[in-house]
Order: sequence, then C-alpha cells, then structure tokens
Amino acid sequence: MSSKPLPTHISLHPTSSLHPLTTITGTHPLTIHAHTYIHLRAHLNNTYSPLTIGSNCIVCEKAIVGLTEEAGVTIHEKGVVLENSVVIESKAIVEGTRIGEGTIVEVGGKVGSGAVVGKYCKIGPLCTVEPYEVVPDHTVIYGYNERRIDRSGTDALRAQTVEQHVDVLKKAEMAARKK
Repeated sequence: MSSKPLPTHISLHPTSSLHPLTTITGTHPLTIHAHTYIHLRAHLNNTYSPLTIGSNCIVCEKAIVGLTEEAGVTIHEKGVVLENSVVIESKAIVEGTRIGEGTIVEVGGKVGSGAVVGKYCKIGPLCTVEPYEVVPDHTVIYGYNERRIDRSGTDALRAQTVEQHVDVLKKAEMAARKK
C-alpha cells in the first residue's frame, strides 16, 4: 500500500497494493478493488475519464492504463474498466472501455480507446486491438494480430493463478520492506 495519503478522488481497497512510485495522472475517480497489485512505475491515467480496476488484478511496470488523449463523450462517461483477475504486463497500453475478467494483455500489447475485450482473452506480445473493436470472450490474439478461440476450459484455473501471483507479489514486497 502507498505510504503517503491518497487524494480524495482515489479509492484504494486496504488489501490492495499501490507502489509509491506508481504514476497517477488526473482527477477523475480512480477505484482499485481488493487484492490488486500495482507495480512501481506503472502509469494510471484518469485525466480524461474514470478508471476502475477490479479485484485480483496486476498492472506491471511501465504499463499504461487509462485514456491517453481526448476521446468521444461516451468513452469519457464509461471510463476504463478492468474487470477481476486482469493482468496488464510491462509496456502494455490499455485504453479500452472494458477489459473482461481473466484477460491478459502481454508485453507491449495495445488495446485502443473504446475497445471492449471479452472475458478470458489473451492479447499477445506487441499485438493490437483497434479502437472501438469488440473482441469476443476467450479470443487469443497472437503473431501478426491473428485470432483464434481458446477452448481449453481453464477459466477457473487462470483466475486462481492470478490470485496466487498477487499473493506472491505482496509477500515479496513485505519481505523487501523488512530489510
């Protein structure tokens, strides 16, 4: 958890961890739900719209979440929402309106403004979801933005893995603070 008091427009659940070196830009509401871990040097941008991050999410170093420029009025109203158990890896940029539960945006992946990504999707390294695109549940985007549907049926296992990952990150942070 952050060591300094947070501004009033930021709501951080007590079980979540927001590294003090995380950059937060903007004054729209920012809500971070339970058991979520925000790495150092992550950038949360609530300048142009509200930003909501669900439970058991991970936002990695140098990832950017939130609109980075003005967009349509409807996007401003909805804001950017990461549902539960979403992982945003390093250098990914997520401006989409809604990122579904259990979705992973891998290193350097980009989700354009207004895009809606379904549940348990995987956006591969350096892959792109275009602005305003709708990606169905269980879609895997890989290679040169090729797509397939994941029929493995591992949704519960993936959510459990993210939850365990958050626990490990928090324990590592606690151990580092004790040194």
